[in-house]
Amino acid sequence: MPNEAITNKNTISPSRKRAPLITALLIIALAAAIGFWFLRGNNRNSLAGRPVPTPDFDFGASATGGSAARPGDLLITIEPDKLENARFKTEAASAQTVTPATAGGLRTTGTVEANAYKITPVSAIAGGILRQVNSELGDKVERGQKLATIFSTEVADAQTAYLSMLAEIERHHHHYNRMAQLVEIGAASREELEEANASYKIEQAKLNAARQKLSLLGMSAKQIDELRDVKQTGQAGQLSALIPVESPASGVILNRAVNSGEVVTMGKELFRVADLSTVWVIGQIYEKDFANVRVGMQAVITAAAFPGRTLSGRVSYIDPRVEPQTRTAQIRIEVGNPGGMLKLGMFVDVNFGGAAASEGRAMVSVPSSAVQMIGAKQVIFVVTDKPGVFAQREVSAGAESNGLAPIYAGLEAGERVVTEGSFLLRAESLKLNPGQLTSSGTQPAAKPVTQEAATNPPDAKQSSWTQTQSVTVTLDEKGFQPTSFKLRQGVPARVMFVRKTEATCGTEIVLAEYNIKRELPLHQPVTIEFTPSKAGEFKFSCGMDMLRGKFIVQ
Repeated sequence: MPNEAITNKNTISPSRKRAPLITALLIIALAAAIGFWFLRGNNRNSLAGRPVPTPDFDFGASATGGSAARPGDLLITIEPDKLENARFKTEAASAQTVTPATAGGLRTTGTVEANAYKITPVSAIAGGILRQVNSELGDKVERGQKLATIFSTEVADAQTAYLSMLAEIERHHHHYNRMAQLVEIGAASREELEEANASYKIEQAKLNAARQKLSLLGMSAKQIDELRDVKQTGQAGQLSALIPVESPASGVILNRAVNSGEVVTMGKELFRVADLSTVWVIGQIYEKDFANVRVGMQAVITAAAFPGRTLSGRVSYIDPRVEPQTRTAQIRIEVGNPGGMLKLGMFVDVNFGGAAASEGRAMVSVPSSAVQMIGAKQVIFVVTDKPGVFAQREVSAGAESNGLAPIYAGLEAGERVVTEGSFLLRAESLKLNPGQLTSSGTQPAAKPVTQEAATNPPDAKQSSWTQTQSVTVTLDEKGFQPTSFKLRQGVPARVMFVRKTEATCGTEIVLAEYNIKRELPLHQPVTIEFTPSKAGEFKFSCGMDMLRGKFIVQ
């Protein structure tokens, strides 16, 4: 019995053995579930700070209604966070047919004329015989293009006189140097040296006058320098009595008054060149309509020769005088003329502030809130096909009617424009290009990056807005020292010239490329400030062009 009791006491049933195992498995399963839940939460949190795609904001009826930017558009990019907060609203430009009910606004007719401010006469700068005429009436010419050639004995005489003065100034230069040496050894008096110096300066003045006359006769500084080289090499046969007549501007020849072989006098008008990229439309408005038209007002031009085409212009002048018989005043509209579409003398229709064209033509319109003014320009902001990017585009808009503004040029029907929030885009645009507020609408030139010395670039840590490049050049008996130096392109330069001797012709310093000419007194520093705008090698010289140096712009 005792042994039996012990046996029963140590014996455990199978069900009691499985209970702790089940409990352990439940605990493990619960721990695994909790761990999985924490890991999932951490993975979600780890996405914070990672780059995410730009959100697809809903711009009006369609998020995919953007269009490609056009050449000349100013692109404005808005960051996603700002884009979400701005809550822009957009709307597609609509097209409606112009009917008598919608075709309002003041109308008149006008005649196309050339822009008188862009007509340039081409005259003979010297008398002679026309050897050749290269251009015909109506030809398109570029600035600097040769229009004709004049044979002039006056030019030949002026060149001969200049070469004679070069020889004479060289003789006086040597004489002055000899007198200076004789004075130093006591073989000549100071009075004789002063007389030689006076004669030398007189010849310098004569040489300057001879050089200036060649310039007035149409010879460039390069051609005059080549003439001087001809004198040094003795190639007298290189002299030429032919004067090229070059066009002073690009445009179309409106008038040709001469033919080959004709004798012309100095000042005679040979051609007349007009830039027809813009033209004037001259019209009349009645006295009762004076209050509805003002300078700067938009106008739309249409012509019977081009049905369905419109051109945008601005009122640039209103005559302050009223014609007594008709009770009208003359008005002038300046209009762009792409491709020379408008011909001089054409009759056109002019519309101020109302519908742009004849009945039955589809006209694009947008909500008036979409049109913003930047300086003198009317602009809208078009939704592009890139998220967060808007295109600022100049348009020609008419007067508001029932909350809508007609767009005569610059926008196509169906393009989406910003209607609410466009003033925010205007502010962003002005940050990118503040110069738009000027009348020309161009961005002001950036402040040039400068350097402390011509040969030593500035410290990269130093502010590029406060640096300048400077060089000192001395002039002695041997000439300019140094004879050449380097400058950086676009960097304002200060070049100081110091003349240290009287035995020289360098009483003036000339930078022909920059039209700079300054007197150079003895022992008095003269500083010339300029900005080298283009790369290359450029000459500086004395007033007689006897002593020369150069600077290299890189």
